[in-house]
Amino acid sequence: MITLRDISLSYGDRTLVAHASAEFADGEMTALVGRNGAGKSTLLRAVISASRPQAGEILIDGTDTRSLRPEQVSRMVSFVGTEKVRIANLRCRDLVAIGRSPYTNWLGRMQEVDREIVANAMAAVGMEAFAGREMNTLSDGECQRVMIARALAQQTPTIVLDEPTAFLDIPNRFEICRLLGRLAHSEGKCILFSTHDLDAALEYCDSVAVIDGGSLVKISAAEAKTGGTLQRIFGMALRQ
Repeated sequence: MITLRDISLSYGDRTLVAHASAEFADGEMTALVGRNGAGKSTLLRAVISASRPQAGEILIDGTDTRSLRPEQVSRMVSFVGTEKVRIANLRCRDLVAIGRSPYTNWLGRMQEVDREIVANAMAAVGMEAFAGREMNTLSDGECQRVMIARALAQQTPTIVLDEPTAFLDIPNRFEICRLLGRLAHSEGKCILFSTHDLDAALEYCDSVAVIDGGSLVKISAAEAKTGGTLQRIFGMALRQ
């Protein structure tokens, strides 16, 4: 669970979010939306403790992240960014195994239980047959599934993703959102992801957090579809 208590976020001398509070529960997938530059990535970075809010508190499972060491945070929240991993000779299973680093010994040696967790993570995203493939041979959609598998192998209750459907074609956008929704609902994960892909997100998410004009408002997916909030911000019609 992610809890925001009266947080304020800035970029330079510009306030992005002012005195916002919200809660994102386990078993729930929330799409974070807003115009370019609204502060979506800044908020996600604060949630994963890559930066600090200018005011307020961010709690993960009831613990203020300011009191946690980096290795503790890495066992509570995992992150999937926008980078494309296209490294020759790096096998998919080896990339997913990086998710076990918070748990391996000081030499980073994988135990049998770690290898089993990696295999299960790849199976959960439908990529078990790609374990031995090199990352530079994958499509964008396949690569994104491997990155999500790495987050699953990290075994955190919370997963944060920055634009997970960016650069994907339309079928893969819907498929990735469907996959994330399944992980939230069947495995009880708290999943928060930023997106501009409103149609695919609203098809599967439970709620929407909207950053607009310094405010952060969380509404249900049903309200987002019919209430006019997103239409007002983005000036577009949404599929019903």
